[in-house]
Amino acid sequence: MAHVGGNMRRHAGKAALRTVLLTLALGVAAAQGTRIPADVVDAFHAALRNKDTAAALSLLDRGLVVFEFGVADPTAEAYAFQHLPLDIDVAVATQWKLESRRVGGEGNERWVLSTYHVTGKLTDETMIDQTLLETAILRRTGDAFRIVHLHWSTNDPAFQARTQGKGTQSKSR
Repeated sequence: MAHVGGNMRRHAGKAALRTVLLTLALGVAAAQGTRIPADVVDAFHAALRNKDTAAALSLLDRGLVVFEFGVADPTAEAYAFQHLPLDIDVAVATQWKLESRRVGGEGNERWVLSTYHVTGKLTDETMIDQTLLETAILRRTGDAFRIVHLHWSTNDPAFQARTQGKGTQSKSR
C-alpha cells in the first residue's frame, strides 16, 4: 500500500511539475493585465487565500527567489513545490490586515514594502497574532509586472517554525 501511495505521489508530483513549468513558461498573466506593482502583490495574496496555485504562479517571474523566515527558495519551481503549499495553508487559516505600505522604484524595477497584522488559527489549533514584514520586488515584462523576489520575516521564532511546517522547533538564523 505504501508503494502504491508512493507511485501516486510521484505521478501527482510529475503532473504538478508540468503544470508549474507550463504556467511559468507561458507567463499566464491575462488576469493580471497592466496592474500596478501593489495590485500584483495584493493579487498574489488573494490567490493564496483562494487556493489558486495557477493564479499565484502567474504573478511570479521565472527568476523568482524567495527568502521566507530564514529559508531560501532559489527558483520559482523550488518555491512552488516547497513553500507555496504551506503558504496557501497559512493564508487560508489566517487574516492579513495591511498596516502600512511603501512603494518605490522606477521603470521596469519596482518594490513594495508591506507590514501586515496576521491573526487566525492554524490547523494544529495554534493561535497566530503576529506582525509580518514583506518585501516584494517586481519586474515589468511587456505590460505586466511580476514578482521576482519575496522576503517575509517576523520576530517570533515559533511562528517562523510553524509556517515552515516544523512544528514548534525553531531554526536559528
